Amino acid sequence: MDARRADPGSVADTKDREIVTTRVIDAPRELVWKAFADPKALAQWYGPKGFTLTTKVFEFMEGGDWTFVMHGPDGRNYPNNVHFIEIVEPERIVHNHGDDEGKINFLAETTLDEVGNKTRVTLRSVFQTKEALEFVVQEHGAVEGAQQTLGRLDELVKQMRDR
Repeated sequence: MDARRADPGSVADTKDREIVTTRVIDAPRELVWKAFADPKALAQWYGPKGFTLTTKVFEFMEGGDWTFVMHGPDGRNYPNNVHFIEIVEPERIVHNHGDDEGKINFLAETTLDEVGNKTRVTLRSVFQTKEALEFVVQEHGAVEGAQQTLGRLDELVKQMRDR
């Protein structure tokens, strides 16, 4: 399914079909934002441990697209399609996220909140159904993958901060 046509369903009660992952990063919000807004930075941290990333299209603006392939450590490729809905620098990114096969389709919201001199990053993914959520958790290790992804972001931002 095309990520631009993603429909997360009713947003009134999403607890049974959402993944929320949070991490506090010891860096200013503007620096963390740069790691999201730069495709070269994204290639260094986006995805679980052992994954690499190839970006084909990166239009970081409302209405823009990000088309990329995650390369797993097992040699598998995972095509991804993102369509940006809302971008509020340096605090919020909302996008639809899907794969080429239509098996994965969710609404994602990333928030960056200042906590003193640190930044709390929250990733929230809302799936159309509970079954769709269970699929990504069971087949792709989505919960652990999100935690590892934020760990890699934390590592990169610390390197950026210390330069």
